[in-house]
Amino acid sequence: MTAHVLLYRLAFLSLFSVLLGAGIYPQEITHTITFTFDYDFSITPACSPKITKACVQQFNFYDISQGISKRVKLGSTPAPTGETSFRPGISGTTDSLLFNSGRHLVAVSAQMADGTESDLRKCATIVKIP
Repeated sequence: MTAHVLLYRLAFLSLFSVLLGAGIYPQEITHTITFTFDYDFSITPACSPKITKACVQQFNFYDISQGISKRVKLGSTPAPTGETSFRPGISGTTDSLLFNSGRHLVAVSAQMADGTESDLRKCATIVKIP
């Protein structure tokens, strides 16, 4: 065997072991996710100094890929104070968090002043993390 053939095989074996290692150990890279959604505050108004009960205090962001009972809270954003009508384009961004590459099921819930939250299944979508 020539040195060239040995070098080629060694390079191939090295590349194969790197690819195999990448498949075994998923890459965790920090990402932020921006959630943009609509909410109808005419049904349940946002909290304000005058409205302190039965109102939306904030919106919470979750990764529910492993199921709702195993949800992971990613962040939250406050509800627009005193809003009482349909509001398109509410937006909030998570802090930079570690995520495995691949598909994730994420959801938003409305958190009321008493701490209860809306059904996560009603505002969920799949995102693909590169």
